[in-house]
Amino acid sequence: MDKKGLERNYQLIARHIYNNKLKDALDVLKGLVIHSRKGDYISQYESLDDTYENLLKYTVEGIDDPQREKIYQHTRVSVLELADLALQYAYMNDSDQYIYRLKKKIEFESKQIKDEAINSIENLAFDEELSDVLESSLETETNKKEEYQNHQEVLVKIFNLILLTDKFKDADLKLINTIWEANNFPWYEQSIIISALTLSSFRCFDVRKIELLIDYTLNENDQIKQRALVGLFLNLYIYNKRISFFPDLIEKIKTLADYNDIEKNIELIAIQLLKSKETEKITKKLEEEILPEMVKYQPILKDKLDLDNILSSDYMDDKNPDWERVFEDAPDLLDKLQEISKLQMEGADVFMSAFSRLKHFEFFNEITNWFRPFHTDNFVINEVLDKEEENFNTSLFLDGLSKSFFMCNSDKYSFCLNIQYMPELQKSMMLEMFNAELEGLREIQEEDEILNKSTRIKSIYSQYIQDLYRFYKLHPLRGEFKDIFNLKLDFYYCDFFTTLVKDDDILRNIGEFFFEKDYYEQALEIYLLLNSKGNNNLEIFEKIGYSYQKLKNYKEALSFYRKAELFEANRAWNLKKLALCNRHLKNYEESLKYYLEAEKIEPDNLYIQTYIGHSYLDLKQYEEALKYYFKVEFTADENRKVLRPIAWCSFLLGKFEKAKEYFERLMENEANKYDFMNLGHVEWCLGDRKAALKNYKTSINREDNNLKSFMGSFEEDKKYLIQFGIKESEITFMIDYLKYLL
Repeated sequence: MDKKGLERNYQLIARHIYNNKLKDALDVLKGLVIHSRKGDYISQYESLDDTYENLLKYTVEGIDDPQREKIYQHTRVSVLELADLALQYAYMNDSDQYIYRLKKKIEFESKQIKDEAINSIENLAFDEELSDVLESSLETETNKKEEYQNHQEVLVKIFNLILLTDKFKDADLKLINTIWEANNFPWYEQSIIISALTLSSFRCFDVRKIELLIDYTLNENDQIKQRALVGLFLNLYIYNKRISFFPDLIEKIKTLADYNDIEKNIELIAIQLLKSKETEKITKKLEEEILPEMVKYQPILKDKLDLDNILSSDYMDDKNPDWERVFEDAPDLLDKLQEISKLQMEGADVFMSAFSRLKHFEFFNEITNWFRPFHTDNFVINEVLDKEEENFNTSLFLDGLSKSFFMCNSDKYSFCLNIQYMPELQKSMMLEMFNAELEGLREIQEEDEILNKSTRIKSIYSQYIQDLYRFYKLHPLRGEFKDIFNLKLDFYYCDFFTTLVKDDDILRNIGEFFFEKDYYEQALEIYLLLNSKGNNNLEIFEKIGYSYQKLKNYKEALSFYRKAELFEANRAWNLKKLALCNRHLKNYEESLKYYLEAEKIEPDNLYIQTYIGHSYLDLKQYEEALKYYFKVEFTADENRKVLRPIAWCSFLLGKFEKAKEYFERLMENEANKYDFMNLGHVEWCLGDRKAALKNYKTSINREDNNLKSFMGSFEEDKKYLIQFGIKESEITFMIDYLKYLL
């Protein structure tokens, strides 16, 4: 069985357990355990199976057992725990991926590695700060470099051991505690261990790993504490259902409520994780700029006449201008630099595109370096920049870069490593500009210590999450890890979130982020949650309605727009939405009623005039439709699109000369494949078969058309030709002759 098949069976076991189908879970587990080819697991499975069979037997026989529920729950947990281990061993047996080959090696050498690592941590003569090492004499430089490299080898071994250990035992906890007590493991290397712990828990669930992350959220160092909070947040989200089986862990999670500003920290993590979903959009925008999206329309009436684009394709989707924009993008889309700057200030990942090409350095061959915080004492970077002393002040540069909010740690390393390969002139100019920017940033930071503290905390989250994003999207082994950034991130349903976040304003802010970024499914879920909690204000009703509308659930959208209608504010906007949804539901008379109501409030609104015309057209009241279309044409004579429905209504009313005039005006620069076909109908009704044939042929030969598509549209219009006196036999001859010509 391949890896995907094993994963499917593992997920099936979990679903059966959560749905109280323990026998079904055991049946699937049997195959997974056999696939692991590990005797201990097969024995454990047989024991669990016997236990559950006996429990069922005694229950059916009516034997009272006060421990029955406890045994049942313990068996469920044990099945999941065994499934965890069996899955990892099955992967290790079958997969040729690097990570599982490394795991196999570590499994074999596990005790030796742990003993050596603990001894190395205790004995490494590395108590000096790295800055002191770099300042030491040339005679000892080689020794210090060797010492540094030895230390890094130990760090890598520990990282891999933690990453690839499935369930922590006492020896593993001893190793991790030794790291935290050692003087020769500075904060930036302890931070790397937090990442190893986080990834290890993603890979294989273990209560002890999550408990450790909770412990490290209480660390005094912000860099360690906030990385632990990110890892904890993601693990509590991923294992939301699983955690319900561990009452002690739940109680420990609850203690986080006493954590200073836990709600604000959760909000910052949540928003930054959600911003990561925007990274691909931002990257595409930066690489390709903003290009109009091409949409192929089906040959239905509103598409044939391009009705929705007469004034603006945005009309039906406009958001209420009165809504507060909590996460507002720069409004001037033409000012690209301003937009990028604003996104950058908000913590958006604007550098992914540039730095994705700078992860080829040897430095990034080691996984630990993808999670290494940028700091001034880094031996590798100091060694690279030592050659650049003539060009700029290295210590000033590194100090400024380490304090910069805008670049994640991984990209800072890429930036420094790339300096040595830049042409001298470009390097000199770039570094001069960069130092000037850093000096300006330093002045801003000094002006407001409170802002500095808040921004610094936010920047740790954003930089670390961007580091994680780089790893999952760019690392050569990314295919061997389950990408956490592909998760839906509907954490607002999770027990940990509802337990720790009591402030509905935070939930609202997260909903606003989804809404502003057009993630309407998630925004809707949050607005409905708020509504269920009693939030019944106008904006909530409007945004629920709008989200349903964007998801094309017009019936539910109508329901909430009607609730919003009870308020007096935003009446015109709401009437237009009620009209639009009714139109989508083919309630044309209702739609017209609302548009006419909106017209009373905004009599000069061209959008309303246009859609009243559309409504009359939908109701086949062509004379009334023409009145409104003519009004739009007169008021906005530069708009050529309105010529199309005027021409079509004129045709349907038998006003062929008028129809021909308007279709020909469209031919100047607005004509589409339907216009040529429709002009063909008009010419035929006027008695000019050759002109009709010519226009039909032109329509078919358009790049976006073909004979099959043409015939589908023509069949819909045949009834009009017959209505105006053209015999059905003549239509057959015309089509067959057209086929000969093609």
